[in-house]
Amino acid sequence: MKLFTRSMAALAMLILSLAPTLAANITILVGDNFYHGPGNTDPNKQNDIRNITVGDVVTFSYPTGNSSHPTMSDNGAFATFQMNASSRSVTLPAFNTVGSNPYHCMAHGGPLVGQYGILNVVAAGPTATLDARTAGIEVNVYPNPSRGQVTVQLNQKAGIDYKLRLSNIIGQEVRTVALKPELTAAGLPVDLSDLRTGVYFYSLLVDGKVASTKRLVLQN
Repeated sequence: MKLFTRSMAALAMLILSLAPTLAANITILVGDNFYHGPGNTDPNKQNDIRNITVGDVVTFSYPTGNSSHPTMSDNGAFATFQMNASSRSVTLPAFNTVGSNPYHCMAHGGPLVGQYGILNVVAAGPTATLDARTAGIEVNVYPNPSRGQVTVQLNQKAGIDYKLRLSNIIGQEVRTVALKPELTAAGLPVDLSDLRTGVYFYSLLVDGKVASTKRLVLQN
């Protein structure tokens, strides 16, 4: 009986020690006309685009300033909230659904313009996210803006499965393109002329995990 009790106590301690690694609290700093998350300190950059893991919690913090920054989700992932002198910190419920969640300041931006951000929620796990720069992997789609005929360029490594996933502004997947190992520096031509004009996101998937997300504009 004592052995069982000790075993259960040890198991509980192990679970508690692992709990902080299972989810994170990411703070998005709200300034006058910008959102900046961890690692984003560019004073000229108004937006913040990042990957988070299922179960992560996001806190928006407005430490200084007196402007009003009503923050709205573009896809209804969370209710609109105020950031101002009377509301300096707002913590959202945990993000439990994989997908792209764009948001913007209603006073100083709009969907993917001005003061905006994107929270790309990816599956939990030790390799749920991949720092593309650290891995030496980068994808580019050009021309951007485009009228539908684009070229995908990727500097890749052998033995890895690459895909390009295209999503609309509310996070719905509209196209997935397999990037074969024989893809050369000249790039892969892709026809997107059947898609409606507007703003899209393209994400590089490395072995099924999101490595990076960028914006693509399709025009008439």
